[in-house]
Amino acid sequence: MNRALFTNKLAMLLYGVSAVLIGPTLPGIIAQFDLSLSAAGLIGTLQNAGGVCGAVVVLVLAERVSRPAAILVCFALLAAALIAIGVSDRYLTLVIAFAASGVFIRIVDVMLNAHTGDLTPGDSGKALSALHMFYGIGAFAGPMVVRGLMRAGVTWAGVFVAVGALYLAALLATSTFFRGYLASGRRSESRSASVGSESRRQGAAADKPIVLIGVLGLLLFFYAMHQIGVVAWLPYYLETGRAASADLASFSLSAYWVGIIAGRFLTSRIVARVGAEPILCGGAFVGAAAASAGVLVPLPSLAVILFAIAGMASGATIPLAYSVGYRVLPDRTGSVTAWMSLVMLGGKVLSPWLVGAVADRASLVFAMMLPALVLFVSGALALVILQKMAQLAVAGSPATTW
Repeated sequence: MNRALFTNKLAMLLYGVSAVLIGPTLPGIIAQFDLSLSAAGLIGTLQNAGGVCGAVVVLVLAERVSRPAAILVCFALLAAALIAIGVSDRYLTLVIAFAASGVFIRIVDVMLNAHTGDLTPGDSGKALSALHMFYGIGAFAGPMVVRGLMRAGVTWAGVFVAVGALYLAALLATSTFFRGYLASGRRSESRSASVGSESRRQGAAADKPIVLIGVLGLLLFFYAMHQIGVVAWLPYYLETGRAASADLASFSLSAYWVGIIAGRFLTSRIVARVGAEPILCGGAFVGAAAASAGVLVPLPSLAVILFAIAGMASGATIPLAYSVGYRVLPDRTGSVTAWMSLVMLGGKVLSPWLVGAVADRASLVFAMMLPALVLFVSGALALVILQKMAQLAVAGSPATTW
């Protein structure tokens, strides 16, 4: 099991790198293909649209295929898609390759979470927080790696080819684990089915588990609006709205990601003692307060610190929500992850546009309050889940059945 968890963490680390490649390479893509800003923006939109398709595919097939086999196959296909992006000589083939990368990114993401949850049914909060910590490290390091390669003379196309080749090299380097890794899927699925069967025998404390999964999905929808809104607009806001230097504005994102990484690390250490629901609830409210203060404070350096605190407080929201979802439907981890991921993608698609639209019609300060305030909504939804857990504890119902 430990080898399988290590393989998942390595894959999530590399996935984190691929998830942030567009930003630092977009100027080179625009210059080479002579794109308008709308055509350039379509690249990210189609990649996210591919992600929606990938989530739908997993929703249909999640419980019918081996999770480790799907991870390995789609990881190889993702490598091929990244290389195809780098060798594209026409805009049409470029956007098709980006859309394909979005499909495989999402399938890999969903299956990594589901497989990790299957491997650790009694301690998924800790395991998933650690897994997402590695994603955060990849997302934090990715832009720095890209900038380093481009300073060394590598073109944007060469960056995508290099990352795709890195993925293939990682597959080859871990190939000796493949037999055991594929076997871990059969063992974990059997364990998950056993847990789900035991939960049903002990009594259905949640007569409508789909409603609870829906609440968790909405929680992630609003958290995604917060996170992507901050990632997309925080540097611009600090530079234009708070007169921060370009370096400090750029550093603000690094500080925010460091906070997320730290939050996921700390959560992996304490979740077994504290519980997922209190951390989910408290982290959202503390994060919302810190982000709100970060928007309103006039000192840009203090704003950077406050957004780092917001990242640390709420950084474990995604893995903790998945962990709770796996307890609701322990024998449907793939479908649970796919559905919650699909709803979360809606928040990712909506947030950057909404903040910009509000800024055009009101003010940038007012618009930047949106990513902070929606985190209060996540906290309120987490409070509903926490209260439901308390009711079940009073009723003497097992936690895994609600």
